[in-house]
Amino acid sequence: MLLVFVTFLLFVLVGCSGIIPPPLHNAENILTTVNNYFLALSNREFELAKIYCVPNGNAYQMVEGYQNAPYLASSTLIFTAYLNYVETIGNNSEVNINLTLTATVCFEDICSSESETINNFPMYLTKSAGNWKLK
Repeated sequence: MLLVFVTFLLFVLVGCSGIIPPPLHNAENILTTVNNYFLALSNREFELAKIYCVPNGNAYQMVEGYQNAPYLASSTLIFTAYLNYVETIGNNSEVNINLTLTATVCFEDICSSESETINNFPMYLTKSAGNWKLK
């Protein structure tokens, strides 16, 4: 009897796509948005980085902070995100990353580089007009 029940349960779970949850709820699109945002920041393409943000949200304000910082003129910043997890509920998503920032500052011919990693950095996104945007 138990064998019949287990077999029946397996057929139901395999046969009904509504019972098996979809893989990571658009995780690829969400991660692409996060990676493109940080790539644009690293390349100093500040207007491009803003495209991936909700206007005037925290991520947008971060871009403006880097864009208006006078001390960044003689430096380069490279942002690298490593995924910990993605959680999506409806049109909202939370991405938790480890974010490494490598800054190189040069004065004349002398350059110095430093890296810092922020662990468990949360980022929040919302889906608007079919696209994921950082809040």
